[in-house]
Amino acid sequence: MSVARDGKRVLYLVMVACVAAAWYAAVNLRDSKTGRAFFAVRGSEMAAVSLGIDVIRYKLLAFAISGGLAGIAGNLIMVDLQSATPVVFQFTKSLFFLGIAVVGGVASLGGAVGAGILFAALTEVFFRVSFLSGWLDIVTIGLLLSVILFFPGGLAAAGELVKLRWPAVRARIRERWQALMVRVRPPRTDEDERSLDATASTTEPGEGILARAVRLGGPIGTALARLRRRSARIERRSINLTALRERLSEPAELAALEMSTLPDWRTAEVTGFSLPKRRGDRRPVLEADGVTVRFGGLLAVDNVSLKVCEHEIVGLIGPNGAGKTTTFNAISGLNEPTSGAIRLFGDDITNHPVHLRAAMGMGRTFQLIQLFPQLTVFENLLVATHTANPSGAFEHVVLTNRAIRSEKEARDRVRVAVEMLGLEEVADRNVDELPFGILRQVEIARALVTESPLLMLDEPASGLDNNETDELAQLLYYLRAELGVSILLIEHDVRMVTSVTDYMYVVNRGKLLAEGTPDKVQRNPDVIAAYLGEPEPAAEAVIA
Repeated sequence: MSVARDGKRVLYLVMVACVAAAWYAAVNLRDSKTGRAFFAVRGSEMAAVSLGIDVIRYKLLAFAISGGLAGIAGNLIMVDLQSATPVVFQFTKSLFFLGIAVVGGVASLGGAVGAGILFAALTEVFFRVSFLSGWLDIVTIGLLLSVILFFPGGLAAAGELVKLRWPAVRARIRERWQALMVRVRPPRTDEDERSLDATASTTEPGEGILARAVRLGGPIGTALARLRRRSARIERRSINLTALRERLSEPAELAALEMSTLPDWRTAEVTGFSLPKRRGDRRPVLEADGVTVRFGGLLAVDNVSLKVCEHEIVGLIGPNGAGKTTTFNAISGLNEPTSGAIRLFGDDITNHPVHLRAAMGMGRTFQLIQLFPQLTVFENLLVATHTANPSGAFEHVVLTNRAIRSEKEARDRVRVAVEMLGLEEVADRNVDELPFGILRQVEIARALVTESPLLMLDEPASGLDNNETDELAQLLYYLRAELGVSILLIEHDVRMVTSVTDYMYVVNRGKLLAEGTPDKVQRNPDVIAAYLGEPEPAAEAVIA
């Protein structure tokens, strides 16, 4: 009897150790490059792949991690039962575990633990109370449906609700407690209150165990092996966003402050920058030659060629349905061109997948905003550091030196972008709570955080008023002058695009209609006709 009891105790301790290890790994993974990639793939695969995330790889990784955890749990069950029979793993068991995940909140580790404790308690109650036997599955289904229909966030959302209301409740409790205690003893002095109310050090938005390790500088698992990401051999080109702070900030400020204040780009004068007068003297960054895109029998883009040279702002304009975004997608790899060639920094990337093009230095925004709704603004920008972060999933799990160092560098880069675009007040808010104009700024900031030398902006002024559009134009000038980026811009606001660009291409009905400097394009009669329409020829009189 004692031997059996000792065996159960050992098995219990092993289970507790497995749960603790899984919790530690999940917390580290969630607050890392790998965890953010999982959230990004779930939020928008198109945006994720454009930021350099290999969607297929991370889907397989998610399945592998989930399968590994399920395998460990299954082995522990079989050790406990001393047998493996199909009846132990019925469909209702899968429904039971699905209920735990959904009721707890699929994106919350704390909610999962809370739901696990809740269902464990229900199992114990239903086992010990005889007249409840057989009703556990019904109760599980009821909880599952209730959460899906009425409380989609599960216990995690309930926790957030309590967190929001807790300050008011705490203030009320404290007020009543002080009213009670004042009858017993004199009220505390101001100095006593300050001592009691002293708070712990604050954390930045989205901070978890990995971020705290970065802040505290405590490396864990330094002697463990590292998994290095294997991919095609490509040459990554990038700008240095963090160097902008050092270049534009005063030395005294850098010495006194960890985060110095950047000049306001809205009022900063862009000086000391000029392009070679002849376009032939400028080095090409992007070249698209004879790009043709067909969707079945529909010819969407017909033999379009364009070029973006170093430090240029190039406009791509045309009426609605002209094929501008399709051309963008063909260049970035979201559409496969039927024919033609695309070169980036002189390398042929026609057959490269989207995530490799992003890793080589191609960043972009979208006509329809593609942010990740489950993440905060700060975390959305952190996703954009994916290609610059060399650490791998295993390093994130065990928290190695390189993972901590890479995370610190990523967060420094995001802070510069947040400060540059004035997003400090919304950095810790979820993007689904923000107005459209702010979301446009966040998407531009995310493209900037990729540190790509080539930025492709698809209608960034869409939904902005004239003042906001003028500020956007000033921002593009500032980024070009201070960071040396090259920009390919799709825009319907002709006033804005002609004022900001160095060179323009016009497409109409999938074909290249005109190209040249903005002055030349505006005088082109074919362009005027495409935008304003051609007059109908006078109908000839019909003689009866």
